[in-house]
Amino acid sequence: MMDKYPIDPNNAASIGNPSLPQSGGGNGLSPTPSQPGSGGASNGHPRRLAPGTELSGGRYRIERVAASGGMGAVYRAIDTRFNRPCAVKEMLDEFQNDAERSQAVEWFSREATLLLDLNHPCIPRVRDHFMEDGKHYLVMDFIDGRTLADVLEQEGTVMGANGARGLPEARVRSWGQQICSVLNYLHGQTPPIIFRDLKPTNVMVTSRDEIKLIDFGIARNFQPQRQSTIIMTIGYAPLEQMAGNAEPRSDLYALGATLHRLLTRHDAANNKPDIFTFPPVRSLRPDVTPGFEQIIMRALAPSPQQRWPTAGDMERAIMNLPPVPANALSAAAASTVPNPVRSSNPPTPNTPPALTHHSTTGPAGVHLNAALNFMNANRIEEAYAAVQQAFVVEPNNALVHRLFGQVFARRKPPAIEQALQAYNRSLQLNPNDPETHKLLADVSLFLRRQPLPAIPEYIQSLRLNPNDVESHQRLAQCYEETNQLDPALREYQEAARLSSSQAALHQKVGEIAFRLNQWPVAERALIAALRLRPEDYQVRFLLSRVYEQEGKLLDAERECTYAARVIPAAQPMLESLRSRLRR
Repeated sequence: MMDKYPIDPNNAASIGNPSLPQSGGGNGLSPTPSQPGSGGASNGHPRRLAPGTELSGGRYRIERVAASGGMGAVYRAIDTRFNRPCAVKEMLDEFQNDAERSQAVEWFSREATLLLDLNHPCIPRVRDHFMEDGKHYLVMDFIDGRTLADVLEQEGTVMGANGARGLPEARVRSWGQQICSVLNYLHGQTPPIIFRDLKPTNVMVTSRDEIKLIDFGIARNFQPQRQSTIIMTIGYAPLEQMAGNAEPRSDLYALGATLHRLLTRHDAANNKPDIFTFPPVRSLRPDVTPGFEQIIMRALAPSPQQRWPTAGDMERAIMNLPPVPANALSAAAASTVPNPVRSSNPPTPNTPPALTHHSTTGPAGVHLNAALNFMNANRIEEAYAAVQQAFVVEPNNALVHRLFGQVFARRKPPAIEQALQAYNRSLQLNPNDPETHKLLADVSLFLRRQPLPAIPEYIQSLRLNPNDVESHQRLAQCYEETNQLDPALREYQEAARLSSSQAALHQKVGEIAFRLNQWPVAERALIAALRLRPEDYQVRFLLSRVYEQEGKLLDAERECTYAARVIPAAQPMLESLRSRLRR
């Protein structure tokens, strides 16, 4: 898979100062191919670093060019200290005048400064920033993936009307929800950070379908009533951004334009009567659900006041959509879910459904019960054989396909794609089964290590079974791993309420509340955990820290005294507390 960091300067505009570098990403890179390994100028482009070149005292060893242009490049490199790949972003000092140099350095430095302070799974982490031989370098996580523009070009084959074709709705929904999550995080900073150049070429997707925003060169803090330099990409920027008044809801417009593009491949240059008037999504892709179309078109409203109030509101709207109908799933997926039998006479799961069963009470019940018993005993291949027999008898039993999914998910190594196909087929037959929604989410969370796409499926599972402790706990884990602590706290609290005898759940409530500085909530939860598990000295240590924050120094000293018996880190705190209490 190609590793790309492309920039799209041909569609970017810097209005009001034509002398500035014309780049959609603000770093001066153009998509002109370089000659990796040459180490010299090619076709008039500046000198590139040759493979094997070492930077920063030998710490970073260049492997190859990942993307390049007239004023810089991005290299795949090895961080020799940790023997891990990284991306080294370079800005050359070859500008025509001081104004260009000053603006480019400002963009480059702003990107480094912004990313150093950010922590979100959809944002590459900055690891280093230095100058060498008159060039600026930014060292970041290396993203192994493609841009959404590349994915659309290579895989956007779902046919629509009037020549439109794009990507499947379910996949675009997942990306949209992830982008909303990271925009909500950026807009929630103090002051808010506006990305200002959201478009398919500035969003990468990994092999796990995880979204990564790239190119923060023109992102900047939002300051109301202050006009900024107008930098944007035509077709993705709203009217207020053209006037230099970008605000958080400007990013939502760009997201709407991006999702519209991914579904339809429609070029905003063809909008009528003006570039800001997009045709309804379903006029080009009738298979897209009306609810998803409404979400996108609201994001594309001309006035910011008519759009979603926040990225979080738009994210919840996407998550609250019902699952994509079975008849909207791709024919390819439907025809391959599942094809598990290796015999010369395999079952054909795409038989038109005549009757749908969801239990072990039908003709295949004996085989399903056997499969369930084998699964409980972790005898996966025997369970697989029993499910095959059940399939022959009841090919349209949703439980059959759910069990196929569980077999595939629990194999060593897991057959992830087959598991997903089987679960989706099960949901076609029984869309209201909370357990299958949960299992589908489990694949994302545990097998793909991809918590964001798991969130909508856990939410759907909880709509159907609101008292499922496991789903609340796993949804909370997804929120926690994506740094969404407020909803994580709510879900852990609900799980602890439903299963009040689990000390670990009360402990998680206490830990998240501690991180949110919600001291009374943390205190109650940790006390509940200690009632169930009084010998847990880690909980006592955390409780002592809560008491300290609340000014309850005697209580803090008591708990810290217990903790210091087995936790060395508690001893300095205990000494400090005793000093403050003059003991």
